[in-house]
Amino acid sequence: MDKIEVNKLFKDGAMQMTLRRTTFDRLQIRPQVNYRGRTQDEVFFQKQDGNNIEFEVVRRMDFEPEGVFEITAVYTVRRALADEYANQEIDFREYLRTLTAGEFNMLCGNVFSAMSLIIAQLTQASNGLPMISPPVYCGVAAKTEQQ
Repeated sequence: MDKIEVNKLFKDGAMQMTLRRTTFDRLQIRPQVNYRGRTQDEVFFQKQDGNNIEFEVVRRMDFEPEGVFEITAVYTVRRALADEYANQEIDFREYLRTLTAGEFNMLCGNVFSAMSLIIAQLTQASNGLPMISPPVYCGVAAKTEQQ
């Protein structure tokens, strides 16, 4: 089967986003250490329930070397399949491996913007300065490619 375009696979507007959990651990800051922030996103297939597909979207932010804070935000995204794909067998775990960054943004809607906002709010409440993470998909390969 050829790759199905994300914008054709799902019904328009039929998306639910639910915040599952956030964790925010403040870590020790060592003087005269230069910290480099990292943002990493992962999208996991959770389940298919009839025409509905559920994905878990995880954003992690931390620093290299370890310090300052570690933060994780987890959302569930639920989408309804377009009628033409409702009865087809699609391996969604494999499908996710084929997506580009832009396609993840289409798949997950504005969940990355919601994650950016909640991380900014949590970090602002912690030290008065919000840490703004990108409001778009930051793939898991992003941190290893830059090293």
